[in-house]
Amino acid sequence: MTAAVETKGRLQITHAADHLVLVGSIDETAAVLDLLASARDRRLVLDLAGVAFINSLGVRDWIRMQAAAQKAGLAVELRRVSEPLVHQLNMIIATRGDAAVTSFYAPYQCDSCGREESILIDAVAHATRLAKLEPPPVTCPECSAQMAFNDFPERYFSFLAPT
Repeated sequence: MTAAVETKGRLQITHAADHLVLVGSIDETAAVLDLLASARDRRLVLDLAGVAFINSLGVRDWIRMQAAAQKAGLAVELRRVSEPLVHQLNMIIATRGDAAVTSFYAPYQCDSCGREESILIDAVAHATRLAKLEPPPVTCPECSAQMAFNDFPERYFSFLAPT
Protein backbone atom coordinates (compact mmCIF):
# COMPACT_ATOMS: atom_id res chain seq x y z
CA MET A 1 0.00 0.00 0.00
CA THR A 2 1.46 3.36 -1.00
CA ALA A 3 1.09 6.41 1.15
CA ALA A 4 -1.25 9.14 -0.04
CA VAL A 5 0.48 12.33 -1.13
CA GLU A 6 -1.09 15.76 -1.45
CA THR A 7 0.34 19.14 -2.35
CA LYS A 8 -0.72 22.41 -0.76
CA GLY A 9 1.12 25.29 -2.37
CA ARG A 10 4.84 24.59 -2.00
CA LEU A 11 4.29 21.96 0.72
CA GLN A 12 4.03 18.25 -0.02
CA ILE A 13 2.24 16.14 2.60
CA THR A 14 2.63 12.37 2.67
CA HIS A 15 0.11 10.47 4.75
CA ALA A 16 2.00 7.56 6.32
CA ALA A 17 0.36 4.98 8.60
CA ASP A 18 0.74 6.87 11.87
CA HIS A 19 2.13 10.27 10.90
CA LEU A 20 2.38 12.96 8.24
CA VAL A 21 5.61 13.80 6.43
CA LEU A 22 5.94 17.44 5.39
CA VAL A 23 8.38 18.46 2.65
CA GLY A 24 8.93 21.90 1.15
CA SER A 25 7.86 25.34 2.34
CA ILE A 26 5.31 26.40 4.89
CA ASP A 27 3.78 29.64 3.68
CA GLU A 28 0.31 31.15 3.23
CA THR A 29 -0.57 28.42 0.67
CA ALA A 30 0.32 25.45 2.89
CA ALA A 31 -3.06 25.32 4.71
CA VAL A 32 -1.47 23.76 7.79
CA LEU A 33 -4.72 24.05 9.75
CA ASP A 34 -6.02 21.25 7.51
CA LEU A 35 -3.39 18.92 9.02
CA LEU A 36 -5.58 18.54 12.12
CA ALA A 37 -8.07 16.47 10.13
CA SER A 38 -5.38 13.77 9.87
CA ALA A 39 -5.11 13.28 13.64
CA ARG A 40 -5.60 9.69 14.76
CA ASP A 41 -6.60 8.67 18.28
CA ARG A 42 -6.39 12.32 19.42
CA ARG A 43 -2.76 12.53 18.19
CA LEU A 44 -1.16 14.37 15.31
CA VAL A 45 2.39 13.28 14.54
CA LEU A 46 4.38 15.41 12.09
CA ASP A 47 7.75 14.53 10.52
CA LEU A 48 9.31 17.90 9.68
CA ALA A 49 12.74 16.92 8.36
CA GLY A 50 11.85 18.04 4.85
CA VAL A 51 10.64 21.53 5.74
CA ALA A 52 13.27 23.82 4.22
CA PHE A 53 11.54 27.18 4.67
CA ILE A 54 8.79 28.92 6.63
CA ASN A 55 7.79 32.54 6.10
CA SER A 56 5.95 34.92 8.42
CA LEU A 57 2.52 33.98 7.05
CA GLY A 58 3.42 30.32 7.45
CA VAL A 59 4.40 31.01 11.07
CA ARG A 60 1.07 32.75 11.64
CA ASP A 61 -0.85 29.78 10.24
CA TRP A 62 1.35 27.31 12.16
CA ILE A 63 0.53 29.13 15.42
CA ARG A 64 -3.17 29.00 14.55
CA MET A 65 -2.87 25.26 13.88
CA GLN A 66 -1.13 24.70 17.23
CA ALA A 67 -3.81 26.71 19.07
CA ALA A 68 -6.63 24.82 17.31
CA ALA A 69 -4.99 21.48 18.19
CA GLN A 70 -4.74 22.50 21.83
CA LYS A 71 -8.36 23.68 21.88
CA ALA A 72 -9.49 20.39 20.31
CA GLY A 73 -7.51 18.39 22.87
CA LEU A 74 -5.15 16.92 20.29
CA ALA A 75 -1.64 15.90 21.30
CA VAL A 76 0.87 17.11 18.71
CA GLU A 77 4.24 15.40 18.31
CA LEU A 78 6.97 16.99 16.21
CA ARG A 79 9.56 14.56 14.88
CA ARG A 80 12.79 15.26 13.02
CA VAL A 81 12.26 19.04 13.22
CA SER A 82 14.39 20.77 10.57
CA GLU A 83 16.79 23.58 11.44
CA PRO A 84 14.62 26.30 9.82
CA LEU A 85 11.73 25.25 12.07
CA VAL A 86 13.93 25.04 15.16
CA HIS A 87 14.88 28.68 14.55
CA GLN A 88 11.18 29.64 14.45
CA LEU A 89 10.42 27.59 17.57
CA ASN A 90 13.17 29.54 19.32
CA MET A 91 12.15 32.99 18.10
CA ILE A 92 8.40 32.75 18.61
CA ILE A 93 7.28 30.70 21.63
CA ALA A 94 3.72 30.27 20.32
CA THR A 95 5.11 28.35 17.34
CA ARG A 96 5.69 25.35 19.62
CA GLY A 97 2.28 25.47 21.27
CA ASP A 98 2.19 22.54 23.64
CA ALA A 99 3.61 20.11 21.08
CA ALA A 100 6.12 17.49 22.17
CA VAL A 101 9.39 17.62 20.23
CA THR A 102 10.82 14.11 20.12
CA SER A 103 13.70 14.71 17.71
CA PHE A 104 15.28 17.57 15.82
CA TYR A 105 18.23 18.48 13.64
CA ALA A 106 21.14 20.49 15.01
CA PRO A 107 24.25 21.96 13.34
CA TYR A 108 27.63 20.32 13.99
CA GLN A 109 31.06 20.79 12.48
CA CYS A 110 34.26 18.79 12.59
CA ASP A 111 37.33 20.84 13.43
CA SER A 112 39.58 18.02 12.16
CA CYS A 113 38.29 17.63 8.59
CA GLY A 114 35.99 20.63 8.18
CA ARG A 115 32.79 18.65 7.61
CA GLU A 116 29.56 20.45 8.52
CA GLU A 117 26.39 18.49 9.00
CA SER A 118 22.90 18.75 10.39
CA ILE A 119 22.67 15.89 12.90
CA LEU A 120 19.44 14.28 14.08
CA ILE A 121 19.15 14.52 17.88
CA ASP A 122 16.81 12.27 19.87
CA ALA A 123 15.29 14.74 22.33
CA VAL A 124 13.90 11.97 24.51
CA ALA A 125 17.11 9.94 24.82
CA HIS A 126 19.19 13.08 25.44
CA ALA A 127 16.62 14.95 27.58
CA THR A 128 18.83 15.20 30.67
CA ARG A 129 21.80 16.55 28.73
CA LEU A 130 19.65 18.95 26.68
CA ALA A 131 17.96 20.30 29.83
CA LYS A 132 21.45 21.37 30.96
CA LEU A 133 21.98 22.96 27.50
CA GLU A 134 24.69 20.43 26.68
CA PRO A 135 24.80 19.23 23.07
CA PRO A 136 25.02 15.45 22.68
CA PRO A 137 28.43 14.17 21.56
CA VAL A 138 28.70 13.35 17.85
CA THR A 139 31.45 11.48 16.05
CA CYS A 140 32.34 12.71 12.56
CA PRO A 141 31.21 10.16 9.97
CA GLU A 142 34.12 11.17 7.74
CA CYS A 143 37.19 11.15 10.02
CA SER A 144 35.84 9.75 13.34
CA ALA A 145 36.92 12.85 15.32
CA GLN A 146 34.56 14.45 17.83
CA MET A 147 32.33 17.04 16.14
CA ALA A 148 31.62 20.43 17.74
CA PHE A 149 28.15 21.89 18.16
CA ASN A 150 27.95 24.78 15.71
CA ASP A 151 25.66 27.24 17.53
CA PHE A 152 25.11 28.64 21.00
CA PRO A 153 23.46 25.88 23.07
CA GLU A 154 21.54 28.33 25.27
CA ARG A 155 19.98 29.81 22.14
CA TYR A 156 19.53 26.73 19.98
CA PHE A 157 18.03 24.47 22.66
CA SER A 158 15.75 27.10 24.21
CA PHE A 159 12.71 25.71 22.39
CA LEU A 160 12.99 22.57 24.53
CA ALA A 161 12.32 24.44 27.78
CA PRO A 162 8.95 23.54 29.32
CA THR A 163 6.18 25.86 28.16
